[in-house]
Amino acid sequence: MLTEHASPALQQLSLIDLIDYIEATHHQYIRDTAPLLAEYTEKMVRAHGDDHSEIKPLAQAVNALIAELMPHLMKEERILFPAIKSLSLGEPAHGCFGHISNPINMMLHEHDNADQILHTIRSLTNNYTPPAGACNTWQTCYRTLAEFDADLQNHIDVENTLLFPKALAI
Repeated sequence: MLTEHASPALQQLSLIDLIDYIEATHHQYIRDTAPLLAEYTEKMVRAHGDDHSEIKPLAQAVNALIAELMPHLMKEERILFPAIKSLSLGEPAHGCFGHISNPINMMLHEHDNADQILHTIRSLTNNYTPPAGACNTWQTCYRTLAEFDADLQNHIDVENTLLFPKALAI
């Protein structure tokens, strides 16, 4: 599978345009989809949590992922991305974080945390394969989780392999 960061169109974007793309595409997708995942897993806990041992840990992992991602998006949008945009325009990056590598290293660490939670979710869901006879909510939840996982992997890949190296090169 061709990773998104390998797209020539993305590689040609300026830092500002790449940030705008990440926010409009990936950050918005997380904001739109995370509440649905929380709703689906909560319904699954109510309907199946006592009969299927993986459901409650799955709901906990999904909630942990959301709890990891939402403040992460805010830090990128309010601190890191404005600093990168300033640097790309030849202006000083305003912030109390020292060199731009400091917040980038924090975001890389948070990306690793999110990836670990995704590994847990994949394991709990048998790689998003619902059991035979699973209800519509269960099927929809797993399908949405698989899409969310794929989008988040692309999102992290674009930031780690395109955005952050370009920002550090300034």
